[in-house]
Amino acid sequence: MKSKFLVLVAIIFLASCSPNIVNTWNIDKYEVINNKGQNTISKNIGSITFKKKGKGTKDINYNVVQNDFKDQSDFNYEFNEDYIIIKNANEKDESAFNKTWIIVNDKYKKQVWKSTDGSESVQVLELSR
Repeated sequence: MKSKFLVLVAIIFLASCSPNIVNTWNIDKYEVINNKGQNTISKNIGSITFKKKGKGTKDINYNVVQNDFKDQSDFNYEFNEDYIIIKNANEKDESAFNKTWIIVNDKYKKQVWKSTDGSESVQVLELSR
């Protein structure tokens, strides 16, 4: 009887756990979809690390239309079941990645997030660990 109870508790615990974001994720693809047909795709642009207690670091390098972008900064985050909010850790840091991202595909080793710039484009991140 005791072993059945422990199995039941383990099943409930595993079923109720939210996905663990704490890890280093490779950014396999960063896509900007523009309603004017000016879509861009950058592959393997770096990594993003989520640490415990809502802290993290970015190590991102990519090129869009002959413009180089580099983002090596710390950030704070709030993780929820369906979305994640990435915020500047330092007010001086600006980043295209510091915003609210909707988690559209959530697997243990792969995730897809989407966001918008508030006007004409949607950004898509494909992450893997």
